[in-house]
Amino acid sequence: MRHVSLAARRAQRYLRRPPHPLWLRSAVCLGAALLGLGTAYTLSSWTLRGGPRAAVESVGERLLAWSGQAGLAVRDVYVEGRRRTPQEVLRSQLGIEIGMPILALDPAATRQRLESLGWIEQASVVRMLPDAVQIRLLERRPLALWQQGGRFEVIDRRGVVIEDALQYDPEQYAHLRVVVGGDAPESAAGLFALLSTQPGLSNRVVAATRIGERRWNLHLDNQIEVWLPEHDVIGAWRLLAQKARDEALLERAVTLIDLRFLPQRLRLRLDPAALEDGNA
Repeated sequence: MRHVSLAARRAQRYLRRPPHPLWLRSAVCLGAALLGLGTAYTLSSWTLRGGPRAAVESVGERLLAWSGQAGLAVRDVYVEGRRRTPQEVLRSQLGIEIGMPILALDPAATRQRLESLGWIEQASVVRMLPDAVQIRLLERRPLALWQQGGRFEVIDRRGVVIEDALQYDPEQYAHLRVVVGGDAPESAAGLFALLSTQPGLSNRVVAATRIGERRWNLHLDNQIEVWLPEHDVIGAWRLLAQKARDEALLERAVTLIDLRFLPQRLRLRLDPAALEDGNA
């Protein structure tokens, strides 16, 4: 049996390979030509437009265009969480056009633009290659109307003013409580949480005024004013709820309930007209 050397066997395998297709040489030549043209154009841009920075920008723009032509282009934009943000405002801030190269989208910059909108508290922007963009929004939840300087603004639970909220449909916020005072927005969420410990009584509060950045005066739906103390607010609120249940205090001819001096005493101011009629 005749032995064939290793070199001879390799030569035989090589000779048995199919020849390269004729189009391959043409493709290689075309690619080299395009590369040469691109290099030449880059060098000319470098020279004519101010150096390497302009050249890099030119190449980057060309690569983005090529990526879009290759299929990396925006075809769909999915938005989750939008309830109150107007569509036209959202579309303007996104700056996304169908058909644009998806790699041209800057997710971080887009997120910052979205979070600059009044309604949007948080946003996330994700490119879903090859052709989709996923937008998730967390919108602010209206908590109260803040009255300041003769104007009303909608605020959220953090006390942030929701810009332009009243511009589109102010009637939908008419049910919100009104808070008054310079630091009222920052303190409103804590007050409302405390009031909610007595739901029946809390539902009768229509407005609250911040006094000296220390305490609150409440305004009830029957025109009674309640002055809360600076300390042990929850104890005072619990006592008022008990008096309202057991003694029907809120149904009497009372205009003011002063809780600032508890536990020593509870002060009431009666309605003068009711006193004259003998209905106190």
